[in-house]
Amino acid sequence: MNIYISFDMEGIAGIDRFSDEIKQTKRYSDAIHAHVRAVIEGIQQSSRNDDVEHITIVDSHAEGKNLDYLLLSEMDPRIELISGYPRKDFMMTALEGHDIVFFLGYHAGSGHHHGNMNHSYSTYFHRITVNDIKVSEALVNQIVAKDYRIPVGLVIGDSGLYGQLVLEGYMPNVDYVITKESLGHNAVRHKNFAELRREIIEKVGNVLSKDFKTLPLGDIYAPYRVVVETNRTLHADKVEIVPGISRLDGYRVGFTAQTGLELINTLMTLEAMCRV
Repeated sequence: MNIYISFDMEGIAGIDRFSDEIKQTKRYSDAIHAHVRAVIEGIQQSSRNDDVEHITIVDSHAEGKNLDYLLLSEMDPRIELISGYPRKDFMMTALEGHDIVFFLGYHAGSGHHHGNMNHSYSTYFHRITVNDIKVSEALVNQIVAKDYRIPVGLVIGDSGLYGQLVLEGYMPNVDYVITKESLGHNAVRHKNFAELRREIIEKVGNVLSKDFKTLPLGDIYAPYRVVVETNRTLHADKVEIVPGISRLDGYRVGFTAQTGLELINTLMTLEAMCRV
């Protein structure tokens, strides 16, 4: 069995704003690695630990330079780390060949009320819809996993994303661990980590005990009609020059993708162009 863990920062407890990554470096590092360690402990304590051959951890936040390679190596000899930016398929790089996907530290999509640090792929994007559904990074990344027939078994993230995925019915049956109650963009109520660690370990074991073939792959299907609403007309001016991108109005551009990989890589291309 090969386990794929896509890591993001904003859904981790102990963090409440983007500046924590720079201004609270030790606290930030301690928090993210504590969550990773809890997931690894859950794998090690599960009934199927002996079946696990590889654990791929994909650093998918910002420049992909958040996780400590040596510290991860000490947690479990089966771990390999993917890091750095830019890279193809960014949050889902090298997915092929895995059996189950975990989303760790994921967060509410852009515009969600009470979504801590909410955004979808870029703070330059105001909103992204796929087939008229307002999407988070989790939903798009599930579409990518569906290309490979690999289910998303566990999501660990904030209460805002729980509302979008579970309560709104887009991933109603996924095992979910709420790390913190999001009170606003820069405000949260953190769950005590001892309680959170126990819940992560329990949910990891629960997911690994399942027959993965019975897990749903998601209900959004190709062709994927994508609309990206940017924050500034300047950003739309930049990205409309990409072949296949249509300008819809001052802020919005659109495109159609046939696969999840085409979808995520086009979004990452637009995000990179908005940076400069």
